[in-house]
Amino acid sequence: MSFKNIKGQDSALKFLKGTLENNRISHAYIFLGPSGVGRKLAALNFAKAANCPGAIGYDACDQCPSCRKIDASNHPDVFILRPEKESSAIKIEKVRELIKDIGLKPYEGRKKVYIIDGADLMKHEASAAILKTLEEPPTDAIIILLAENLGSLLRTIVSRSQVVRFYPLGAREVEDILVKEYSIEDKKAHILSHLFSGRLGEALKYKDEEFFTKRLTLIEGLAGMTFFESDFEKISKEDLKMYLGMMLSWYRDIMARKFGAGDEQLINADKVEMIRREADSLNAGYLGGVIDQIISTGSFLDQNANPKLAMSMLAAKIRER
Repeated sequence: MSFKNIKGQDSALKFLKGTLENNRISHAYIFLGPSGVGRKLAALNFAKAANCPGAIGYDACDQCPSCRKIDASNHPDVFILRPEKESSAIKIEKVRELIKDIGLKPYEGRKKVYIIDGADLMKHEASAAILKTLEEPPTDAIIILLAENLGSLLRTIVSRSQVVRFYPLGAREVEDILVKEYSIEDKKAHILSHLFSGRLGEALKYKDEEFFTKRLTLIEGLAGMTFFESDFEKISKEDLKMYLGMMLSWYRDIMARKFGAGDEQLINADKVEMIRREADSLNAGYLGGVIDQIISTGSFLDQNANPKLAMSMLAAKIRER
């Protein structure tokens, strides 16, 4: 694992590499951007380079005990703090543990590195505790906040941190990487790159055959009106959000085809004939209503709505066909 594994983030990596080469490491950074674009990987590589005894400039050796421990997530001076549940906030107790630890000297490295994933989801009390630490930062510690929304962080935290921006890649660029570097067949690479909107990390997360099996089950279930017979209370929120993303791409493809989109413009490139049939049989008003309901269902789940109720409302809308 190294900086070279992070694709399409030249501006962010140039800044981080320059910081390491010139030994101008700040006490706090905000790695800003959507999930799956390389923020966490960049943070871990930054921690490796800052602690590697054999580092040359920004390059960690990847062979020493320090590098290997960070790769294995068991380095005593590198910590990752994340919410216990998806879309939930980091608990104040965890932040207090971090603050207590940050005052101690590194156990074996040069720098203690604290990576806070989902920092923009922190409640006010946790954010205030982090801010107090940033106001009097220890010289041998680095805090890296991973965030998607800068506006959700306290302005005073932002003003005391270096903001490093990470951006999604173009879907075609992700598709090319999946084919050339991960040997994923063309149609699957096309589906993954467009379905996950240029977020290479997310595309790689779902590259296995299990994902495509679930997708096929969903598509056939929507056509046959059997998908909503599932017990949604037993499906994780992560999987529910995945299914909603697949549904959205499916109905948007049908809508796009209805208004004249070519085959090359469709996300579900392996189901062109089925999309054509659906476009011929469904009206635009119905499709627009279903798309709106899918988006609303995703918002309901983000607000911790009852999954069974949220999916029942979506099922009722889809069954109007």
